[in-house]
Amino acid sequence: MNRFLPLFFFIFLLSLFLFWLIIGGSNENRSPLIGKSIPEYDIEFVKSDNKSLYDLMNEPGFKIINFWASWCLPCLVEHPILMALKGKENLTIIGINYKDKDNDAAEFLREHGDPYDYIGVDKDGLFGIEMGITGVPETFIIDENGKVVIRHVGPIDLGNNLVEP
Repeated sequence: MNRFLPLFFFIFLLSLFLFWLIIGGSNENRSPLIGKSIPEYDIEFVKSDNKSLYDLMNEPGFKIINFWASWCLPCLVEHPILMALKGKENLTIIGINYKDKDNDAAEFLREHGDPYDYIGVDKDGLFGIEMGITGVPETFIIDENGKVVIRHVGPIDLGNNLVEP
């Protein structure tokens, strides 16, 4: 019986891991920001009509804050979805270019299209830290009251039900 103890222990650990992966492993909506306003932060906007992040959050309608970078391959995967959302009524898309070079970001948008109503630059990643992101792409949906309702880690795709085709 003692020689099977390591096997039982291994099976137990494997079961715990699978349970965590299937039941509790999703990063969807796991953010202390859910139900709260985003942190106040003085972010530099390339395209903003001299509006601050605070101004944008207090405008009517829903907002999407999408952290992206030109060097990020999953960002390229989600880009057509963001392009499809561009110009939707009652929706403002704010792109936060994360730890990227200005020329590379501009080239990415020239080549693939610009889905963003406003583009902020987070060169040092400090705004990303304030928002609690773990990498790019990462997307937050903000309701009409300026509160975070969804945090999505990874690329947006048609399979995750955040957007309709």
